[in-house]
Amino acid sequence: MPRFARRILAGLCLALAAAVPAGAQGAGVVERNQTAFSPALGRPLAYNLFRPAEPPAEGARWPVIYLLEGRPSESDWLDQGFVYEVIDRAVADGVIPPSLVVIPVAPFSWYVDNDDPGGQGMMKTALTRDLVAAIDARFPTAACREGRAVGGLSMGGYGAVTFALADPGLYVGAMSFAGAITPPIEAGDRARLERADAFYDGAFGRPLERGRFNAWNPFVLLRSLPRKPGPKPAIFLAIGDRDRGGLLQSLTRFHVDLLRAGVDSTLRIGPGVHDWDTWRRQLADGLGWLGPRLDPGCRRDVANRPGDVPSESASP
Repeated sequence: MPRFARRILAGLCLALAAAVPAGAQGAGVVERNQTAFSPALGRPLAYNLFRPAEPPAEGARWPVIYLLEGRPSESDWLDQGFVYEVIDRAVADGVIPPSLVVIPVAPFSWYVDNDDPGGQGMMKTALTRDLVAAIDARFPTAACREGRAVGGLSMGGYGAVTFALADPGLYVGAMSFAGAITPPIEAGDRARLERADAFYDGAFGRPLERGRFNAWNPFVLLRSLPRKPGPKPAIFLAIGDRDRGGLLQSLTRFHVDLLRAGVDSTLRIGPGVHDWDTWRRQLADGLGWLGPRLDPGCRRDVANRPGDVPSESASP
């Protein structure tokens, strides 16, 4: 299909999605423009979600998959990724159990804590502590590590891996679809520092602070993972073979580093570029990887008790 035709089709699908009642989108229910108050931000945090239409069976719980948007998206997982179709198919095929999908709205934040004047605020803490607690309080979730996963594309793929490495006790796994994961910036690399300053939206300071960027870098966070107690999260990395900006090389190197650190890491390189056709396929593939790792029973008979949400979010 020509590119212009795909754009027209995407626009038509977006218009239809806005016109059709949420409950009519697949077997589940889309709920847009939800909010939960975040003490870390001092304001409400917005999110969209996709949930099963029917409550879980008596004594059962929903696993929760947090999906992070790319830059600068606010609802593209719904409007372009048609995530409800991918999830419905995975549930119908028995790939994953009926699950709650939560999509935070955090454009340009890079999913890090940033309390600079004019910055996005303590977004990582808000999402990994406040939003998780709010979702577990609102819905019948499997409120434990084994029942919780995080994924994302591009900027969101960076955020998903960052969350999992910084808080290994919070997620059973992380899925990164063309995640914007690059090595730390070396001292003296002024050319890369200048490029990064123009790209990262002030998330690591204005001008960009090399030390601050490196402290949040997944390659650096991985180094401290062996010292953290408890099991390590599993990591799924997917990248198109024609993606841009050296991401294929960076993710391949990161995959090797994960394996050397003893992390259960999977790297899938398939046909595709940095676009939604590729990410929809990668999500379906990622759910097949995630399904056997999700346990709505939390490995113990604790699904009906409070979850394992930490009182404070870890920092890099």
